[in-house]
Amino acid sequence: MIYRTLHTYILRELLRVFLLTAMALTTLLAFGGTFKPLTKQGMDIQQLLVIVLNLMPAMLAYAIPTAALFAAVLVYWRMSTDNELTACRAGGVSFISIVLPAFVLGLAVASVDLVFVNYVVPQFLQSTERIVRGDLGSLIVSQINRQERFSYGKLVVWADSANLQPEDPNDPNLSVVELHGMAGALLENGKTTATVVAQTARVRIHNLPAQDSAELEISLENASGFEPGNAFRKVTTSVTQLSPDGRPLHVESYFKSKPKFLNWRDLQTLGADAYLFPPVADVIDQIEQRYKQDQISRNVQAWWVKQSRSGAAPVVFKQNGDNGPAEITLYATGAKVDPTKPAAESLIFTGPVKVEQRAVGAGGAGGKLQMTYTADKATMVLAADEYGGGVSAQLQIEGNVTRQNHAARLGVTSVAVPVLVSGVILAPALKEVPPLAEGKAGLLTIAANSPEAGMRGLSKTANIRIGKLFQQIGSELHSRGSFSLSCLTLVMLGAALGIMLRGKNPLAVFVIGFVPAVFLVLLITAGRELAEGDAKNVSAGIALIWAGNAVLLALVAGVYAKLLRS
Repeated sequence: MIYRTLHTYILRELLRVFLLTAMALTTLLAFGGTFKPLTKQGMDIQQLLVIVLNLMPAMLAYAIPTAALFAAVLVYWRMSTDNELTACRAGGVSFISIVLPAFVLGLAVASVDLVFVNYVVPQFLQSTERIVRGDLGSLIVSQINRQERFSYGKLVVWADSANLQPEDPNDPNLSVVELHGMAGALLENGKTTATVVAQTARVRIHNLPAQDSAELEISLENASGFEPGNAFRKVTTSVTQLSPDGRPLHVESYFKSKPKFLNWRDLQTLGADAYLFPPVADVIDQIEQRYKQDQISRNVQAWWVKQSRSGAAPVVFKQNGDNGPAEITLYATGAKVDPTKPAAESLIFTGPVKVEQRAVGAGGAGGKLQMTYTADKATMVLAADEYGGGVSAQLQIEGNVTRQNHAARLGVTSVAVPVLVSGVILAPALKEVPPLAEGKAGLLTIAANSPEAGMRGLSKTANIRIGKLFQQIGSELHSRGSFSLSCLTLVMLGAALGIMLRGKNPLAVFVIGFVPAVFLVLLITAGRELAEGDAKNVSAGIALIWAGNAVLLALVAGVYAKLLRS
């Protein structure tokens, strides 16, 4: 009965101090996490409170070890200083029984912290990102009107002023911002790929909750584009979109592209199938697109061979011409696929080549001849058409190009530069590509063995990213386990220090116990950096992650051995 009363008393004191400390530290960490958004992004009080409430459960995971350490130090220091522990020892209570409540608390908070770092922290950090993304229009307006630039994903925007347009009741996930005196840039790996200035810009933000992403469409009025490498050299005066291809800017979730922000289940899923990881999937998609382009080029070549009978062989393509539907007749002496060239440009029609363009008349029949080109060769250029759902094509006519405009009744003229005939329509049968039985792994194998340098480079990039992903998953799981175990070791160390340093200033005792905690965090951080760096250092990094707890356990064993002898 005496043990039950004693254990209940000590455990109640430990829990009281632990909960108060955890709440205080969690609140401070949550507000600290919103300090930069508050000062740099100009959040209003409502946005701030919503983010703070979502950050508090996430920050609790990092406050638990410190709160548990402080509770153990303070409670056992007070009991020792007030001679309560001396009375217990005099009453025949063993030292192990006295520290048993600390062990129970340490075991409980270690288990809770393990659940938090593996599930709660990722969930609430991703929820915070969704909240910010859902109110992106207000953030843009607030930041621009504070005369600061706005950055999101690959987009950087400056403007003189901004205002938020009324919401569309039919589309709650759409917000529109109007910018005045706007300058914008797109970045790729830190380098500018597009720069424009515009009198007015409309930013349409489509929040995609189901995909945890967003799309931004930026339409421009009275805009000019500038050369990325030389911002003072104007290259065009007819820019209507802040996008090289006119498509919306797709911005993926930041937290879902970083293993450290994923929960345990997602990490296990990625460990079993790395191709689901966005940075890896992005490279695989590029390989798949090139593979499809290569197969389409071979389909067109086979079709040309089938159409060919003798000498110059004509093939006919439909075209979306500038003046409506048209028809292209291509004469060539040969068609070959060059595997050493990028798949999008690997199909070459050898010459002499002649290309005739006719307008399509009523009923789809070929009409009058509009344009005739002759050249040494013509290259079929393919491009991904993600939003159109397939592949677009054009003919690049080059080498001693001549042109005759029949519609304008002009004679034959030489053309100094290659001519692009866009809008070429490929028949559905030519775009059919059978899926690989080996799936994503098969694509990697094809890319690795490809004679084309770009495909081999993508294969190397994919393998590097997969290797890094596995290193990060291993590092993350080990560091989470080590961090959670530290709750137990720190509580046991704190209880021992509180007993040993009786009569001393409790804050001094806490600081003495806090030094090993800082040492442990530094070792975990250093171990993660080592494990996620060179693949040769993974084992050493994981060992370093657990080294802090090993040192703490040795220290706890030494301190408790001394206390048992006293």
